[in-house]
Amino acid sequence: MTERQLEVLETAYYSGYFEEPRDTTGEELADALGVSAPTITGHLRAGQRKLFSLLFDR
Repeated sequence: MTERQLEVLETAYYSGYFEEPRDTTGEELADALGVSAPTITGHLRAGQRKLFSLLFDR
C-alpha cells in the first residue's frame, strides 16, 4: 500500500467516513487532503483492495 493510500484510509477512518451514516463525505475528505473527489475514491478503492487481498487471498 502506498503512503498516500494509507493516509487517505486513515483520514477517512478517523473522519467517520466508514460510519453509518457517514460523518463526512468523499468531497469533504478531498477538500481536507487537497485533491479531487475522484482521486479520493481511487485511493480508497485501491487501499481497500490491498487490505482485502491480505485478508482473503490464500
